[in-house]
Amino acid sequence: MKIAYYSVTRQVSRFVKKLTLTDDQAVEVTDTLTLSEPFILIIPTYEKEILQEVWDFMVENASNCQGIIASGNRNFAELYIYSAKDLSAEFNVPILYDFEFNGTNEDVTAVNSILESY
Repeated sequence: MKIAYYSVTRQVSRFVKKLTLTDDQAVEVTDTLTLSEPFILIIPTYEKEILQEVWDFMVENASNCQGIIASGNRNFAELYIYSAKDLSAEFNVPILYDFEFNGTNEDVTAVNSILESY
């Protein structure tokens, strides 16, 4: 399964590097990236303006998105992973998993299992 990810502070990037992926499985999202194959999106939680590249990417690629995995901070209570919730609602894509910051070993194991199931 292809992974498209976006990282602002590099926490998501650090998480992606922990996953069991081949070199060509993970691509960083840009507003010009086009994926013609199924993928899972991994994103942090920020205001829409900061994630505008992700929104632009999803306008063109949402039909191939199998799900979203989100990084967030539980200290923000109801705002936890709100970016993923907004994208999920806008593009009708399920949230498959969420984790805090750059994830724990348990999060890595869980996401690897999700990837194996696709």
